[in-house]
Amino acid sequence: MAIDIEYGDLPINTPEQDLFGVDAFMRALARSILGMKAPHGVVIALNGPWGSGKSSAINILKHHLNDAVEAGHLEVVSFNPWWFRGEEALVLAFFRELYAATKPSLTAKAKTALPKLGARLLKSGGVVAPAADLLGASGAGAVASGAMEWLSGLIEDSDSVEKLHAELAAALAGQAKRFIVLIDDIDRLTPEEALAMFRLVKSVGRLPNIIYLLAFDRILAEKVVAERFPSEGPHYLEKIVQASFELPAPNEADLHKHTLSKIYEIAEVPDEHLIVHVMNLFHEVVAPEIRTPRDSVRFINAFSVTWPAVAGDVDLGDFLALEAFRLFRPAIYQAIRANKDLICGPAASGSGRPSITHEQLDGRLLSSVTDTARFRRGLMRLFPKLESTWGNVYHSGDARWARQRRACIATHFPTYFQLSLPDDVIPRREIEEFLARAGDPAWIREALRAAVQEIRRNGSTRVAPLLDALTLHASELPLDKVEPLLAGVFAAADDINVDADQAKGFAIGNNNLRVHWLMRALLFDRTDLELRSKILMAAAKSAALGWLADLASSAWRDYHPREGKEREDEAKYLVSEANAERLVASALKAIRRAARDGSLINHPDLASLLYRWRDFAEDDGKAVKRWTAARLKDDNAVVRFASAFTSHAWGQGMGFNGLGDLVAKRSDRAQVSSLHNIMDRNRFRARVEELAERLIPSSPEGAIVTRFLAAWKAQEIRPD
Repeated sequence: MAIDIEYGDLPINTPEQDLFGVDAFMRALARSILGMKAPHGVVIALNGPWGSGKSSAINILKHHLNDAVEAGHLEVVSFNPWWFRGEEALVLAFFRELYAATKPSLTAKAKTALPKLGARLLKSGGVVAPAADLLGASGAGAVASGAMEWLSGLIEDSDSVEKLHAELAAALAGQAKRFIVLIDDIDRLTPEEALAMFRLVKSVGRLPNIIYLLAFDRILAEKVVAERFPSEGPHYLEKIVQASFELPAPNEADLHKHTLSKIYEIAEVPDEHLIVHVMNLFHEVVAPEIRTPRDSVRFINAFSVTWPAVAGDVDLGDFLALEAFRLFRPAIYQAIRANKDLICGPAASGSGRPSITHEQLDGRLLSSVTDTARFRRGLMRLFPKLESTWGNVYHSGDARWARQRRACIATHFPTYFQLSLPDDVIPRREIEEFLARAGDPAWIREALRAAVQEIRRNGSTRVAPLLDALTLHASELPLDKVEPLLAGVFAAADDINVDADQAKGFAIGNNNLRVHWLMRALLFDRTDLELRSKILMAAAKSAALGWLADLASSAWRDYHPREGKEREDEAKYLVSEANAERLVASALKAIRRAARDGSLINHPDLASLLYRWRDFAEDDGKAVKRWTAARLKDDNAVVRFASAFTSHAWGQGMGFNGLGDLVAKRSDRAQVSSLHNIMDRNRFRARVEELAERLIPSSPEGAIVTRFLAAWKAQEIRPD
């Protein structure tokens, strides 16, 4: 949706556009100007800081003067000095504007007096300092050639400044029209140009029926004057300006309301359960930085560009706060960006004693500000775990914050700064699509199979973060959609349980475990045992072989725990005992079918399936041993067994004096301690040694057998 945002920071033109209450003030000022009977070079100052809306105020003033202009009683001369570069160009442009406006009202003699006066002031150095000959000055090259031609014929004139001024004054006094010269954007000039502007008004000033309105930041102007004329200070401007007005500051409530309304045009109003969080961060972090209309426009313009890139994938309140820091407090923003581990990691774990002191945290994040108390509050709202150091309060809301994709979660933190998703984060719209299409098992199955083909930068697939995200958002799925979603996941489970997503080092996790976590997140706390059994038994009908055996084993172990373990509470069981037996029977039937049709030997979970065949059959392994004995006659089957019983361990050398390994090293492990339960171990060893002698070690099959045998022999020397 296109949003109507004024990216150019354009001033308003009419009272109807006034959002901050300046119209009443400018209407009163217009009445005062119109009430001046015989103004004689009156200079009015409209003071306001940069961005306070002075240009908008001048436009509203012009609106209220328009009736007098149309009646022929008043002429408005708008002069924007910022359009001209260089002091000479400023003066020439000013006189041309004033000449064009007053020419119709002047006598023939006076018509030449005004440009002559400008020429004299330039030549004498009365305005431009240091004094310079107009035609020889270095700045003359920047002056428009038309302006030079206009004045070149006047340079030799011998009339004095005083005489020209008197002639012009007499002509202006003898006509009825009044002129108001509006000079805006003095703030944007260089110090030299600003001083030239003030000298110009001072020099020309005191002309009948002319009023000057100068809009500038008084504090900045006085600073410029003080640097050039230390003895003058504010008195310099007081000698020029007869009436000075402060532009009324906008009502803060109006300014903040306007900013919020624009935010919600771009991002939409947040859900009711998030509105308090968003408003807390807005009023704590954003609102204090929005002091002028220009601050509001600047913030909204930036937000309108950055938000669409991450909409739906970050928390609105957090994003608003970080945008405010980026635009108005860049030092804090950079400190946050550089301290991710401190803010989101173990240093802000929220448990135990803080690993950093109150003062150290101030130094790391808030060294650029003096009002640390306010910024601490904002940062604690943004990163709640910082409260453990600054407030001795501990939080444990990671799952909720992760669902909201908040900046305090390490996984989502980078998105706020790079305006794109890391490849381990699934876009919110994709999660929403999965939840919306949960009733279509075939779509779920194919979507997961497609995800396993997408390889991330670290070599793992997209399945792992996708399953993690679905688990995180499991509570959002309607209960009646759980069974079809699980049916699709179960059908794809064997295809997506790949080594690439196996956790490395000391971490634990693979995609089979992730399916378990998803299943439990979807069902536990939402169903009783009877309903859970019904859902899982229906979903299991489409389960792939490996996952069906895994599910059956988990359900069976609920009722038949390993030796030395007690049965847990029924609330933690997957299915009823009768259904657990049915799952075991279904899994055993599927394993036997795969053994008969030849697909079992090539199954990725071959080792696990062989052990479960033994467990489920309850025949002391007779059936599985017969099958493996037959397979040991086949070289290819022996290679498959060697591969299936090779696992990998990860370890790091400890070293001394802090010089241990910084990364984990992979080593091969031969899973042979229980082989006697499913095959003739000695016969298998002999076949492996035979193939190791016969196969080329560099061939794929030879490498598998060689590594497996080496690991087996190493374990015999150093048994674990």
